[in-house]
This record gives sequence, C-alpha cells and structure tokens, in this order.
Amino acid sequence: MALWNIAPRHSEDLVEQLLAIRGIEQEDQQAFLSPDWDRDTHDPSLFIHMPRAVSMVLSAMEKGSSVTIHGDYDADGTCGSALLFESLTQIAEAFDWTPNINVFLPDREKDGYGVAMHTIERLAREGTQLLITVDCGIANAPQLDRAHELGMQVVICDHHQLADALPAHAAIIHPLAPGETYPNKSLCGTGVAFKFACALFCEARARGAAIIKGREKWLMDLVGIATVTDVMPLLGENRTLEYFGLKVLNQTRRPGLVGIIEQSRSELGSIDTQTIGFRIGPRINAAGRVASAQEAFHALRAPTPEAAVNLVARLEELNQRRKQLTEVAYREARQMVKDQQDAFVHVVWSETWAPGIVGLIAGKLVNEFGRPAFAITRAGDAYVGSGRTAGGLHLVEAMRSCGDIFVKAGGHPQACGLTIASEAFVQEFQHGVNKFAEDVFGGAIPEPTIDVDAELALSEVDWNTWDTLRLFEPFGEGNREPVFLSRALQVVSAQGVGSTGSHLKLTVNPKKGRVWKMIGFGFGSWSEKLSKGDVIDVLYKLRVNEWNGNRDLEGEIMDLRYNEKV
Repeated sequence: MALWNIAPRHSEDLVEQLLAIRGIEQEDQQAFLSPDWDRDTHDPSLFIHMPRAVSMVLSAMEKGSSVTIHGDYDADGTCGSALLFESLTQIAEAFDWTPNINVFLPDREKDGYGVAMHTIERLAREGTQLLITVDCGIANAPQLDRAHELGMQVVICDHHQLADALPAHAAIIHPLAPGETYPNKSLCGTGVAFKFACALFCEARARGAAIIKGREKWLMDLVGIATVTDVMPLLGENRTLEYFGLKVLNQTRRPGLVGIIEQSRSELGSIDTQTIGFRIGPRINAAGRVASAQEAFHALRAPTPEAAVNLVARLEELNQRRKQLTEVAYREARQMVKDQQDAFVHVVWSETWAPGIVGLIAGKLVNEFGRPAFAITRAGDAYVGSGRTAGGLHLVEAMRSCGDIFVKAGGHPQACGLTIASEAFVQEFQHGVNKFAEDVFGGAIPEPTIDVDAELALSEVDWNTWDTLRLFEPFGEGNREPVFLSRALQVVSAQGVGSTGSHLKLTVNPKKGRVWKMIGFGFGSWSEKLSKGDVIDVLYKLRVNEWNGNRDLEGEIMDLRYNEKV
C-alpha cells in the first residue's frame, strides 16, 4: 500500500497552492504560466564551445567534407539526428553547397551504448572528416580521441553524466561540461542539437544565406517528442521548449510523423505529453529496441506521405513485437523479484531477453514495486542492462560504487545503461549496488508514495478547477499532473469493467453536490471489497469524459482507502 504524501496547505487559491508545491518562485511564475519564446529561451551562443563548433561545421560543409552524425538508438538520439541532418541539409542548400552528410545510429546489441571503437575505425576508413555526436559521446574519451588521431574533427552534442575523462580535442556542447555557462542544465540530447542548429542557422544568415528567420522553430516538434521521452524536467527553459514544441507537433508537416500519429490513433490538434509518452514515443523507440533505429530515422525523414506509408507500418509492426517480448519477459522478471523481498534494489537477469527491452522491464518493476531496478540480459559474450530509479537513488553513482567491473556504464541519475563482461560480475554488481542503496536509504527500504497536491471537497470541483489545471500544462517530469484527495465519499456503486474485470468503475456521492463517476485502471479487485454505502477517501486526477455530445468531469483513481472516521 502506498503512502499518501499530502502537501501542506499553502493557499486557499488553487493556482497559488500548485505553484508553491512546485517551488515556482514569484519572479518565475509568469514564465511558468505564460511561456514566451523571446523572454524564456536562452541564446545558444552562451555555450562556451558554440562558436568553435559552428565554425568547424560550416567550414567542413563549404569544403564538401564528409560529415557523419552519430546518434543514439533511442527516441532522443533518433530525433536529434533527424533534426541536425535536416538543419545541415537546409544550410547546404541555401549556400548551394553539395552536402556530404551521413547519419549513423548504432545497433544496441552489436555496437552497444555510446560510440564504439570499431565504429570510429570504420568511419575513418570510409572517409569521415567531421564527426558530430548527438545524445552520446561525452563518456567516450578514448574513442573520440582516437577519432582525432585518425584525422577527424569532433563536435559533441550530449547531455549525459560526465565521465572522469573528457575527449581532449572535441568541441563540447554539453550543459554540464566543466566551466559551461549555458543556464539550462537539463536539456535533452535533441534539445542540445536544437541549440546547435539555431546557432548554425544564425551564423549562416550572417554569412548571407537566404534562410527565413524563425525557420528553426519548425524543428520544435522533434524537441517536444525527445524532451518527454527522455523524461527531462518540464521547468524553466525546458517548459518553454515543450510548450512550443507541442504547438509545432500539433501542426507538424513531416509525413512520417503524421503517419505515426495516425497509426497511434491520435489526432493532430489534441496531442499532449501523455500522447507523446504512451503513443508516439514508443513507436519511435521500438525500432532501436527490437531492430534498427535507422528505420525510425527514415520514417521521420520520409519526404512524402506515399513514401511514409511502409516506413510507418514497419514501426507499428516493431512496436507490436516490442509489446509481446516485453510482456513475456516481464512475467519472468516478476517471478525473480519474489526471491528478492529484502533487496533495496531489484537486479534481475536472463540469457534470453532482447537487449532492447531491458529498460522497459526495469521501468515496469519500479512502477509495480517502488524500488530501483536493473534488468540485464546476455548480448554476445557480455551482459547488457538498464536501470531505473526510485526513492531518489542516483544510478550513476550507484554503478560507480561497484568499482571497475563494467565494460561500459553511463546515463542519468534516473536512468542508465551498462555492459558487464561476465555473470560473475553481474552477481558482484547486484551485491555492490544493493550495499550502496542500503547506505543511501539508511537501512530502510523506501516505501512507495503518492504525492498529493491538495485536499479538495469534491462538491467544489468544477469547470473552473479544470481551467486552472490547464494553466499548468504541459505536464511531465518536475511538473507532474496534479493529484487531489477528496474524503468521506459514499459509494453508490462499484463495478469491475474491462475484459477481465481488472478496472474499477466507481460512482460516489459527496456530502454535497452531484454524484461523481470515477474510473480506476488496475483497481478491479476493489469491486468485490466495496459495498453501497461504504465511505472512502480517494486520490484522483481530473478527467473530462466526452460521450454523445456531452462533457462531464470525472476522476481517474490513483488510490483509495476506507475513511478512517467511519
């Protein structure tokens, strides 16, 4: 049972209450509630290496040098690579240069996370003269120093945790780089690539290129997708980028992206962060998980609706395959977790899981059990895995505490990837990461909690409440959708719904006001516990139910319990 972490009452005004809980200071409230592009985004030239990186790229393209964009295999790396490829191509066309731009997205199993040494050797043989990494590279000093030795110039666009050693000769565009002056430290990889593209467009115009001012804003659909899929905090500049990214995404002109949206049963004009997270993002990610991320890249770059049809259909096929693989593997992982009841971190592994789904397994374990989790599988002669956090555990620090047992390791505090040479080292990792977590948690396993924004009388919740919540969109990391608590609700009816009765259709009557309908996904077992007249407290998110031309407010249940005073 989850703990209910009920926020203290800061104000009777709901807007002020929600702002206070999110830590939005007075001077930042206007930007939060009404984002403005010119006021609330930062100048790309604030990156200390930006002038050097821009000069390197424009000079290379003017000479007709071979340029390779090396992305990552997830949605962030794929979107960032598509964004930069499009930008460089448009700049080359504006100057009437002959572009020589290639995109390489690694294979999760053959190449692993980041930039592989064998990739550098191959790119050198093929004649790459300028290498631009997107959403990777900062943790690959040996590989990128080798690229320099082989005659390549290197630009890094990344946002992952820094390694002990940085590439010595690269132009580094990274918000966390030593001495970096760029204010936003939470850009996703595509966000960094977008800032680079903006600087390139600006300098190209200064050199006489006939590129319409503001053209780069049409790249924001890709930034909006990547910021959500990479779970970046939607605060500060990121909130502004996501706000405008959604506006562009809802008007996107990319045939492939339009096809993905249609395939996901979404509609242009109604796409929000939830649509990205649960419908669009998984289809882009599926390519890199179970096949090749190049397939998603080609879909995003499809020039016409006709060209997009087969590419989008292929992504849908891969997404269905991803679902099937994950379902089977997760059943196995849940069984393994039952033998780890006292673990501070769940570490599970198998010889048979697809490498592309281990992050999904780890995430599902965290969602169900509320503890940090790593899922690991065999890939060739090594073991590869992904981790997802809970309880505030810093995953990169947790991995580093285990010593020199990794072939590769890196990522973010909340999500990470690793490669380990042998099963013996996997067992050593399981022991080490649990010891680290035990120290961090003070010997007590953290209990799952649900953060509650405000306690409201259900009779007072109305369309004005709904309009207030719209001010706080887009929702996401750092600005989660508000959860409310209403107490002493009398059960009118409770019914299990869905093909297996796994969901709860609940009707409740507050002390005053109208009868409310609520839906609880995964709460179907409560239909047998609740009887008419029972008095309960409910945590919920506010929803609009539209049916047959009518619109009604209802609640999506997050948790419920019997009222203690009855």
